[in-house]
Order: sequence, then C-alpha cells, then structure tokens
Amino acid sequence: MGTLRDLQYALQEKIEELRQRDALIDELELELDQKDELIQKLQNELDKYRSVIRPATQQVHKASALQEQHRTKRQAISGEPTVFDIHELSHVTLPFYPKSPQSKGLIKEAILDNDFMKNLELSQIQEIVDCMYPVEYATDSCIIKEGDVGSLVYVMEDGKVEVTKESMKLCTMGPGKVFGELAILYNCTRTATVKTLTNVKLWAIDRQCFQTIMMRTGLIKHAEYMEFLKSVPTFQGLSEEILSKLADVMEETHYGDGEYIIRQGARGDTFFIISKGKVNVTREDSSNDMPVYLRGLGKGDWFGEKALQG
Repeated sequence: MGTLRDLQYALQEKIEELRQRDALIDELELELDQKDELIQKLQNELDKYRSVIRPATQQVHKASALQEQHRTKRQAISGEPTVFDIHELSHVTLPFYPKSPQSKGLIKEAILDNDFMKNLELSQIQEIVDCMYPVEYATDSCIIKEGDVGSLVYVMEDGKVEVTKESMKLCTMGPGKVFGELAILYNCTRTATVKTLTNVKLWAIDRQCFQTIMMRTGLIKHAEYMEFLKSVPTFQGLSEEILSKLADVMEETHYGDGEYIIRQGARGDTFFIISKGKVNVTREDSSNDMPVYLRGLGKGDWFGEKALQG
C-alpha cells in the first residue's frame, strides 16, 4: 500500500507539474501572439506613414519616366492632381474658408490626434485647416456609407455620430475627431458607416485639394534638397538622376546646441549632411576618458559615411 500511495503522490505531482507547464506554455504563446500582433500593427503603421509622407516624390518619378518616353498620363479616377510642374503647383490657388480661432485650433488638434495624419508637416496641416469648408447634417443622417467610394475627410466640431461596420456598432464620436481619412489617403472604399445621433457641424476637405497640398509640399521640399545637394562640393560631379534619388530618401532632422548626433562606440545606420549650423568632431581619449577635439564641420560637410558601407 505504501508503494501505491507513493506512486499516486508522485503521479499527482507529475500531473501538477505538467499542468503548470501547460499553463506557462499557454501564457508564452499568448504573449508571442500579442507581440506578433504588435509587430504587424507597427509594420502597417509604418507602411501607411510612408505612403502618406512620400507620395509626392513617387509622383515625380512617374512624371519623369512618362516625359522621357513622350507619353501622357491620363487623370486617375481618384481625382488626384496630374500637374507635376513645381512652378505650376506653386501658383495653384487653393480654396480658403474663414474660421474662428477656436475652429482652427480644434481642426489642428484633431489632425494631430489622428494616427494616420499626425505625422504630416505643420505647414501641410495649416493648409488643410485653411481649405476645410463647413458641412452640417441633421439627426439620423448618413454621412458615410460602408462600401461607397469616398472623396472627403471630416473633422467633427459639434454633435455626435455613431460608427458601425457590417451593422455592428464600433463606437460613437464627438467633437475633435477625424473620420473618413482612409478614403483620401489610400483611395479605398469606405470601411465603415457613420450616422448622426444629433445635429452635427463638420469641416471637410476633398481628396484633390488634399493631394495638391501633399504634392506641392513634397515637390518644393524635393527641389530644395536638390539645390542643397548641388551646392555640396563632394556631390557636384553626380548626375541629376543620382542627386534626385538622394533627395528622395533624405529626411530633415534638427538638433539643438550641444546635443549629440553620433556617439563614439554606438552602432551607426545614418549618413548625415549638414545643411545649416556647425558641429564638432571629438574622440574619447582612452587614457583619461576626456573627449579630444578633432575638427569642426559646417554646411555642406558630411559624416557617418560608414553607415552606407553596411
């Protein structure tokens, strides 16, 4: 009997050990699923960010290729502007609708609070604010219908709406919220239905106006980068095509006085070209851990070139 009791006890211990192990495996699998979901979400956000921030430079490449082949590009069904000349875009007069300071502030804050639009440049946001026009809907009105082709994005100033997908309620929204943005950012059909629960006041902007703002800002910035690269002595022997590709991938970054840009010993993955200001290059002395001044760099100088070599 004692032997049987010992076996039963050992069996119970083993069962409990297996149960705890299974619970740990379930917990780890859940954590892994959550991390995979987070990675996928971040990747989607990154893809969306790239598609919003860099639509203009992609349009430049398309236009250049068509010009070289002496072909014309028909206007897309999305209504996006097909004028690629920077001088013409610079003189396009966008609509302007006067607003109170409160309305301007509400629209700006709503855009900055939106996951898909918050990374736009402040100059772009300001132009969007100026171009938005007022729209009003009565209670129980359908503003957006799931599956429809949309060309407007809205900012809610007053009232409340209900958002549904496949007849299932997702949420309600009040003042200071953006909706309908996916239609103008990605030229897709409406992903949900939005109906009013009260009388509402909205501000709206259409896709063509939005894309004109995006293209004009992108082309102007691209031209500025091109002029800057041409002024750098090291790059003066490069072709227009190479300079254009460099301008496409350049990102403007600002650093304050005394701030470190690169730290000795840290992994480097960025190549820098100074467009304004001065930097000091130093190296730590292993004998006393004090930084030793090597040289100063200014506009047109570059550093971090090892990052380009992998």
